[in-house]
Amino acid sequence: MSSIQLDAMKCYTLLLLHGGVKHLVVGFRYRAEESALTSAERQRVERVCGYFETHPHRMRDDEYLAAGYPIASGVIEGACRHVVKDRWERTGMHWTIPGAQAMLKLRCVAINEQWDEFTQFRIQRETERLYPERKAHETLEWPWPEAA
Repeated sequence: MSSIQLDAMKCYTLLLLHGGVKHLVVGFRYRAEESALTSAERQRVERVCGYFETHPHRMRDDEYLAAGYPIASGVIEGACRHVVKDRWERTGMHWTIPGAQAMLKLRCVAINEQWDEFTQFRIQRETERLYPERKAHETLEWPWPEAA
């Protein structure tokens, strides 16, 4: 690939990352017209341009980057495989939606190495649920006055 082609690819990538999908399509078509492409190559460019024109809602990389989201589908697919598929698709496993959701949450806690914080949180919440009156003794004076 020549340095001119690399520069063009950098420009197209920056256009996509800055929300310029329409400009990207114009650039692709312009380069296709200016280049000596075969009929099959021109059809491929048109197919790519058609995809960009039909699916601009899927190419909001500027918004995703501003929000701090990853934009590479490989990253997302790898994370889904690691977190979800490797656990859920084992032999003989059957899941209900609530059970799978609960397991997914626990798996994310474990993968993010937040297990200790999570268990402390759960202990606190369960203690509050099981013993709602546990702080009543804090208002009492200790030791109790002796009976006369």
